[in-house]
Amino acid sequence: MNISDTDFTWLRVVHEGYPRDSVVQNIVNYAYKLWGYDFMAVLECENGSYDLKAVWDWGHAYSLCQVNDRYHKDIPSEFTTNRVVAVEYCYQKWKWGTVFYWPSRKIKWVRCSEYVKSRFTFIE
Repeated sequence: MNISDTDFTWLRVVHEGYPRDSVVQNIVNYAYKLWGYDFMAVLECENGSYDLKAVWDWGHAYSLCQVNDRYHKDIPSEFTTNRVVAVEYCYQKWKWGTVFYWPSRKIKWVRCSEYVKSRFTFIE
């Protein structure tokens, strides 16, 4: 599957922080379509910019879900260049128990995973 820069015909969720023709809409919809809101919230809370090149933790945490290379030695080479690889790898880690801390962090006294619901419009 390809998360296209131009195909916006499959949108079921709109991220209100980005233009409707932004590739971020396709990343969000791919995550939502395959695994629902809870996983989509992980991506939003971990890296709300949806930047595949994002790096944190002094150069050790990468891409959409900030997977840390000190703990995860199996990071695919395309993790920072291919949207599908990044989303699917993040999901694989989440599904098999990797703890992502940002969804539980508080924003205005509310868990991030709850707070970010206001950033999305659900079309379904």
